[in-house]
Amino acid sequence: MKKIKIHKNPLDLNYDLFSKSTIQLKEGVTVLVGCNGYGKSTMLKCIKNYLNNENIDYIFYDNLFDGGLNAKSEAGFYGKMDLLASMACSSEGENIVINMGTQAARIGSWVRKHPEYDEYFILFDAIDSGLSIDNIVDVKEYLFKTILDDNKDKKIYIIVSANSYEICAGENCFDVNECKYIKFKDYNEYREYILGTKQIKEDREDNAACDEMRIG
Repeated sequence: MKKIKIHKNPLDLNYDLFSKSTIQLKEGVTVLVGCNGYGKSTMLKCIKNYLNNENIDYIFYDNLFDGGLNAKSEAGFYGKMDLLASMACSSEGENIVINMGTQAARIGSWVRKHPEYDEYFILFDAIDSGLSIDNIVDVKEYLFKTILDDNKDKKIYIIVSANSYEICAGENCFDVNECKYIKFKDYNEYREYILGTKQIKEDREDNAACDEMRIG
């Protein structure tokens, strides 16, 4: 497992967003879980900051920023007209999956280019945004699994921020507030967990607001 130092209160709130200042990540796929606003993307940024500070190379893909029109613009800029044509004739979800294929090739090239690395970190933010269930299954099969299968002799850390059960199913999930791994046996268990994190989020925000009123 990889130890990574993070700030417990990276947003300078009136409460700690994370329960620990050091987290341990397993090799393979780790899915950061929790309700919206729980701290998934913030933890991903903390991991990025750690890697930057330690001069550790990594690949970062933000589906909301790097997908969609930006992916089409990139394909046009580099003269990939077949890819651009496919994107123009595809749905949003299909476009994302097509772009994931280009990311898989990019990641494979990056790994091959740096055989000297001891560890490889690949970060995906909002990976499931805009995807249907079948698209998500494709991403897990043709992106995550391909990366791991092609690099079985290497330490690969794929860290994913996502909101859907389909991404979490069968994967090692990481509660960003408690800073520990959990697994879900089915959708209902995942649903109850998400509703529980929503309550935790609201309680800590309410407590912080009360503290501010007392201080004021």
